[in-house]
Amino acid sequence: MTAAACSLSGALRPPAKRQRRSGPLSACRAQAHQTAEADVVVVGAGAAGLAAAHFAAVSGARVLVLEKMDEAGKKICISGGTRCNVLPAEVDLQRDFFTESSQSALRAIFSTWSLDDCQYWLSDRHQVGIPLELEAATKKYFPASNSGAEVRDKLVASCRRYGVAFQHGAALQDLAALPGGGWRVQLAGGGALEAPRVVLATGGLSYPKLGTTGDGFQVLRHHGHSLHEPYAALTPLLGEHPGGQQLAGISLYDAELAAVPVAAPDGSGNGAGGAGGGKRRLSKKGTRAQRTAMLFTHRGFSGPAILDLSHHTVQALDRGQTPPALRMQWTPAGAAEWEARLQGGGAALAVGVLRREGVPQRLAEALCLEAGVPLDRKLSELKRGERAALVAALTQYRLHITGHEGYPKAEVTGGGVPLNELDCSSLESRRLPGVHVCGELCDVFGRIGGFNFYFAFVSGRLAGLAAAEGAAAASSAQRTPSVGA
Repeated sequence: MTAAACSLSGALRPPAKRQRRSGPLSACRAQAHQTAEADVVVVGAGAAGLAAAHFAAVSGARVLVLEKMDEAGKKICISGGTRCNVLPAEVDLQRDFFTESSQSALRAIFSTWSLDDCQYWLSDRHQVGIPLELEAATKKYFPASNSGAEVRDKLVASCRRYGVAFQHGAALQDLAALPGGGWRVQLAGGGALEAPRVVLATGGLSYPKLGTTGDGFQVLRHHGHSLHEPYAALTPLLGEHPGGQQLAGISLYDAELAAVPVAAPDGSGNGAGGAGGGKRRLSKKGTRAQRTAMLFTHRGFSGPAILDLSHHTVQALDRGQTPPALRMQWTPAGAAEWEARLQGGGAALAVGVLRREGVPQRLAEALCLEAGVPLDRKLSELKRGERAALVAALTQYRLHITGHEGYPKAEVTGGGVPLNELDCSSLESRRLPGVHVCGELCDVFGRIGGFNFYFAFVSGRLAGLAAAEGAAAASSAQRTPSVGA
């Protein structure tokens, strides 16, 4: 199936009553007995799986969704602190998404569905029907209800309107190819289902308590897929706060964070904390976080700025590489401005100047201590070396990182199935014909801000449409007599 074949026309119609629908699959079922439980089995009822199920069903397929948990979309419900930032307002693929695979493959997948069309699908009352509101300051779309549960419920309802069936408590164990084509989906604890096409949307490894425990990765690796080694992306970092102080609870909203590559201990320059040979290594100049808010936690650092860049550190640490330096400018003021502010002389305390310019008191004291500036040091007594050290601490502070919070607090999983092992026009596996892969199983993730939902919907839609088309072709082939029969 080509990208051009991914038409929206079927998606934009209001649902017809199930018994009155017709098409190649329903016509085939009227003429021949079908032994499969469904035309398409979708494994996983997260955002990608629900999108896949919806679009496969819109295309005329009988769809069964298997979900290991007792309800669909648990991760959707908790997303964005339960507010569910469901889409960004704008997208720049080079800036907003990360992959160790080919950038051209990434562009090919996203070219099949625009952000505007995805937003329309979510909000149109004849489709998913979620009223959305744009938060202009952050360029994020949220449901008007600020409820992730509503997003989940509306996605499930849109699937059910087209006849999608759900089976809960059904965890994937393995796949087995059927002699005549199609697949047997083997379930943990026994039981199996058969279908001409399977969509794997099991999610990655983030938030394992919600059921994402890497089942899909295990099955795909077992059947010959290589993986760009998965890692926890968009996860908080562990480390010591400035001055060895405990600064938990302090939030900053105008901090500027940059990840800067450093040389490996062997001098090879391979300590960039980049993609481990992939396509998105840090440049020599590094990269800046797109967001400016951060939070001191009891164990380290979090907030949008940290999560924007933490994957560079996590990936390097997990792969035995030298992580990049994370350098923080705590306020919008640069070195020249702070130099001028601290040169004025007078009886004001240096720490008081920091507080007056917007640095929280505990952080101001910690930075002074780390720079070797006594808390009772007046500007008139500030030595040149002390001033230089304090300016550096304010504008080029290197965070002391010791680790990360891992999958339990990661927003998403990095790494996954290389895109060159998938047909990017259908997300069909090149190793397992008839099996489509979408969502976090793919080697793609986005920064925070609704980007990962967008990829989930784009990839789920693409996999669902292609799976339905493949199932229709298989059904047609079954009822076409062979030559000489």
